[in-house]
Amino acid sequence: MKIWMKYLFGALLGAAIAFVVPTSDEATRKVLSFLFELSIRIGRYALVPLVLFSVPVAVFELNEDKEFWRVLGRSALFLLLSVAVFALAGVAVTALVRPARIPLLADMSPATTAISLEQFLFSVFPKSLFSAPIESGDFLLPVLFLAVLLGLAFSFDRAATRPVLSLFDSFSRIFYQLNSFFAEFLGVLIIVASAYNLLTLRAALRIDIYGSLLAVIAVETAVIALIAIPAFLYVACGKKNPYRYLYALLAPALAALMSGDVYFALGSLTKHAKESLGVRRRAGGVILPIATLFGRAGTALITTTAFIVVLSSYSNLGISLGSLVWILGAAPVVTLLLGASPGRGAVTALTALCALYGRGFENGYLIVAPMALPLIAAGAFLDTLWAGIAALYIAKRSGLAQEKEARFFI
Repeated sequence: MKIWMKYLFGALLGAAIAFVVPTSDEATRKVLSFLFELSIRIGRYALVPLVLFSVPVAVFELNEDKEFWRVLGRSALFLLLSVAVFALAGVAVTALVRPARIPLLADMSPATTAISLEQFLFSVFPKSLFSAPIESGDFLLPVLFLAVLLGLAFSFDRAATRPVLSLFDSFSRIFYQLNSFFAEFLGVLIIVASAYNLLTLRAALRIDIYGSLLAVIAVETAVIALIAIPAFLYVACGKKNPYRYLYALLAPALAALMSGDVYFALGSLTKHAKESLGVRRRAGGVILPIATLFGRAGTALITTTAFIVVLSSYSNLGISLGSLVWILGAAPVVTLLLGASPGRGAVTALTALCALYGRGFENGYLIVAPMALPLIAAGAFLDTLWAGIAALYIAKRSGLAQEKEARFFI
């Protein structure tokens, strides 16, 4: 059975559970909440060691071929540009369509906090570099930064570093196999993620209030996934059938959609990038973690859409051109700081935008908070899909991808 079939079966079974369990059954919801948190932890279990041991080997091999800085530069430029373009798309669509205003809530007490740049930097640079692998469960950047430095350091004296490099290479392959086991097992975990998230959504869903926003989010997600990305792939990857690449990424995209967590899907994405898309380890090992941390273009799209709805809900005067320009500048910057929020991307970004915008809108995100799950899930789905596309495109541009037939996809 293909992996995507296991994930789809798990998602459908979880959805069936969610629609059978009454929303008033608090005991079942508490059990599902516990199992959901446990499932996310299991899904991420092999991720940190996989990054810690695979990235240094990938960096070393790229550096030996004089390709590391070129691949890094292409990745940074491509991902930054894509985040800006997706943010622009979100602003343009929402400004033109103008979703219905959402009634203001009576209780506007803060429910979460915005991103702290100070805490972000402290997390990247802990008091000791040995703390990075230990404290990276919710934030991959510290261990990624350490892994890149190790990869570069392996080149300074090949005779001295060869034994350690061989050890890292062995551990990389070991943890890849361990990650493959978890990727196969993820379908079971998706049952819990789907059941818990859909049951929570059932309890909070108000179509009469949020129907317009959800419709815009759904249409945006579908158009990006089924039209815009295939059009890009058709032009960028040699005018071949682009939907075969989407088929290759279906499993990790489903994992992200059902869980709302990009780290939960990253292990599966790593496996599919190599074994279905043909992205070589030295390319995927570097590009995929960077794309997951800094290339969250889908979340930028969803965040700008939700933020404009928040502003328009507060005022009948519409949104000024100056505000739209501010959103286009602030949203990509906020999105780049979301690496520390793998499971609450769109809501965390929306909270930060409201705090930065000020002018009495600091708690404005609360009016869309009941629909946090669809926003988070749509953003994570597009983020994971786009991370795979970014790895494929950059690897092809760098000659580090081998075309595979669709019948051999895992």
